[in-house]
Amino acid sequence: MQDVVQNPAFIPALVTLVIVGANLWVFFRREWESNHRKADYAQINYPSDTPSLLRWRISGQRLYPEIIWDKAPSNWQVMVDGKVIETVSGPTPVITLSDNYYTGKDGKPLTDCVQNYTLRPLPAGIGRDIIFELTPISRQSYLDEGMHFPTDLILTKSNIPTGTFKRHPVSQWVDDSRYIDQATLVEADRILRDEMHITDADTQLTRMEKIMHYIKVQLVEAGGIPKNDFRWKNPFQIFTEMRQGIGKGWCTQNAQIFTFFANRVGVATRFVYCGTVQSNQFIYDGHSWTESYLEEQNRWIYSDPVKAIVGVFDRQGLALNTADVFQLVQYDAYEGSKARIFRNWHWKDLPVEADPDIAVDVPFEMVNMTAKKQFTPHAIIKYRRPPNIEDIRDMYSMLFTSGSFAWSNFKRYLWHHDLAYSNMPTKGECVYHLRQSLFVGLILSAAWLVCAS
Repeated sequence: MQDVVQNPAFIPALVTLVIVGANLWVFFRREWESNHRKADYAQINYPSDTPSLLRWRISGQRLYPEIIWDKAPSNWQVMVDGKVIETVSGPTPVITLSDNYYTGKDGKPLTDCVQNYTLRPLPAGIGRDIIFELTPISRQSYLDEGMHFPTDLILTKSNIPTGTFKRHPVSQWVDDSRYIDQATLVEADRILRDEMHITDADTQLTRMEKIMHYIKVQLVEAGGIPKNDFRWKNPFQIFTEMRQGIGKGWCTQNAQIFTFFANRVGVATRFVYCGTVQSNQFIYDGHSWTESYLEEQNRWIYSDPVKAIVGVFDRQGLALNTADVFQLVQYDAYEGSKARIFRNWHWKDLPVEADPDIAVDVPFEMVNMTAKKQFTPHAIIKYRRPPNIEDIRDMYSMLFTSGSFAWSNFKRYLWHHDLAYSNMPTKGECVYHLRQSLFVGLILSAAWLVCAS
């Protein structure tokens, strides 16, 4: 025994054994669906595919906005009242202000000094117009009232997101289905073309409608508790078995299938789900749905495939994402919001005159029961990063059924976390710090053991 203790590898081996035990303890005692880190609204919903304003610099009567965008316009047209007053070359725009500054004199109100400019990126079609509302205020107006102010001030407002936040491209959310064999993908594309009748001329919203209607028709008798194998099988396998009557599914499977088909046909779509919390942890008793990115509006839109809700819009017709709907629920603020639905299936009794197989807009408060039930003040909403397959729970034999399933869960467990949105704090950040620290400790102790041996 003394020889064992005196062996140079004894201490490294003991440390490695303890750290292995700690890693296994954390892994086997983890909460279901704990693979997430909390993110803010901007990080989740403002992608780098659309422009956002990081900051701006003022020099004299010229304003230099620093626009973050994954595109580089060749020129910018500066417009006032629809008329081009200047064309600025290069990817960085410049706005030259008029000398209409607020001075506090002559009885001129502040609103008379507001200047509105539109920046149009070129070539045409590269992106939407960016609108600035600028109000120059002379420092002298402050000095005249006895208050020191170092420089002239320009109040700046814009129609694009402003600030410093992490931006993700829409493509980050698109599952490329590389874990699915080519023959299966060819068959899926054939269904989209020949059975759903989706064409290149269809808008993204029309494609979503066709996919949702097709899925509901094909799976009308397939509702029920899914079998265990559906946790690791790919979405097309799940769809095929449900359509053949040898498998059933609930909201999760419907959302997975819709996400798969939508991404295949060029509508960037992500899988979203939520649950209540206990001690700031996610408890899986919630609901699953999807969000699709409407390029026509540069916005994510909330959809619920199992409920045949194609999307939700505000009173101006702007698409509402999950976080928007969540806040509507918190404040019971549904006035003017609309949901595009199919009256067939869940909504046959609605007092709406419409063909049940054609998407129709109805007041959202008529079909918001699931949202009201799920979006409690303490809900955690998770946005799953690809691939579009489930998390492992307590049936660890599944790790040996599919290499893609095993690798994806390994990544999610250690670093490829889902993003989460909530009004309440979560333990996601601490959970990942602990996991990563223990894993790094395991690697270092193993290296120490090898060197000592």
